[in-house]
Amino acid sequence: MRVTATVEETDLPGEFRDVPGLTVTCEYCGHSVEVYGTGDASAKRGAVMLREECPKGEHNFYVVEGVSYGDNY
Repeated sequence: MRVTATVEETDLPGEFRDVPGLTVTCEYCGHSVEVYGTGDASAKRGAVMLREECPKGEHNFYVVEGVSYGDNY
């Protein structure tokens, strides 16, 4: 199923100080993951993590910030 995921910038705890990161949230079920970094690669990683960690056991195709991530990643 094609699912939209929202992306929100946040500060995540680092070893010595907080570092920039993203919270990626599934619009379908509300499950969210946090990833370090704020670039496209971080958003892509968040989409992959959502797919891997889906609490409903689904293998969704996520659309994040206008770019789709799913079966090929």
